[in-house]
Amino acid sequence: MSEGRGPLAGVRVFDLSRAFGGPLLTMLLGELGAMVVKLEDPRGGDETREWPTILADGRSTYFAALNRNKRSMTLDLKHPRAREVVADLARWADVLVENFTPGVADRLGAGYEALRGKNPRLVYCSVSGFGQDGPYRSRRGYDPILQAMGGLMGLTGERGGGPLKTMLPVADLLAASFSATAVLAALRHSEATGEGQHLDMAMFDVMVAALTTVGTAYLHTGVVPSRSGTENPARVPSAAFECSDGRFLQLVPNQRQWARFCELVGAPELASDPRFGDPVSRVENQAELYPRLRELLRTRRADEWLADLLAVGIAAGPIHTLDTLFGDPQVRARGLVKELDGLRVLALPFRFSATPTAIQSPPPALGEHTDGVLRDCLGYPDSRIEELHATGAV
Repeated sequence: MSEGRGPLAGVRVFDLSRAFGGPLLTMLLGELGAMVVKLEDPRGGDETREWPTILADGRSTYFAALNRNKRSMTLDLKHPRAREVVADLARWADVLVENFTPGVADRLGAGYEALRGKNPRLVYCSVSGFGQDGPYRSRRGYDPILQAMGGLMGLTGERGGGPLKTMLPVADLLAASFSATAVLAALRHSEATGEGQHLDMAMFDVMVAALTTVGTAYLHTGVVPSRSGTENPARVPSAAFECSDGRFLQLVPNQRQWARFCELVGAPELASDPRFGDPVSRVENQAELYPRLRELLRTRRADEWLADLLAVGIAAGPIHTLDTLFGDPQVRARGLVKELDGLRVLALPFRFSATPTAIQSPPPALGEHTDGVLRDCLGYPDSRIEELHATGAV
């Protein structure tokens, strides 16, 4: 594996995370140019190595989606010789990422207090379900639980229906993104002052913060918003509409386009109707407006409507399923699918003009780089590496 390129070239990351949120965070840093050493248990490694979908060559697409641009080394953290290796990796690193349940890293000798003395400039990022303190500190932070407890499921679902979980692990995705921002800010401080710090990133906190405008509106009004499916209750019309071919379009015409939109769909009288003439009126009378619009949009195919809507500047787009998304010309134009060592992977959305990023290596085999990390990064002689192997520490 070659040295990293990109804006984080030269940054060293010690990755003690597994599953989703932590590995995605370290993959983001790796694709930005950091050198990432992923530490795994020699008895099987990151559990996602065995999660579906499993390809013919035995690789897991789940693991592959989150672990490229990394070196894998194995170390039994419960082995008596492990603490010296962890301490040396902490001295080597600029950033350490872990997502153990709070308290576990301390028991393994890999907690912040144990390692800060080894490397005062270390940025130590803990990603957990509920944070390092509070009454829920020891709870496991699985994404569906965080979607539920963080308020997202209370908002998501069809009008009048029950809560829905998103297929994508939103809590993990947002935690990785927010944590990456925190790591970059802490790195800036560390480089300027030589002072590292502990970042306590909780998925629960992230989900509450992600409520943004909806949460702020509730804090000032006390009104709990009802579920509204694809509709935006504060902007009408903004919803999915089924067309004659069974496909759906998401439409968001604004006030300047309202009369033009009504003309296009064959109902110019709606623009002059006082119930629908301005944004506030449309919100107040959406129960009367939406059935009429749905009736009109069902009269033509989705591609016909889309061409006419875009021709006059009205915001609209198809609701893709994966079989249509990856054939979209914008996906191809932006290079959002890459080929990597026989794997098709999704590109990360980084576009730097001066320091371009790159996928530099496929997801590593378990322990593929153990000896190389011990030798090249930590400077261990071959005799010491052989001893660690002989004792079962690595």
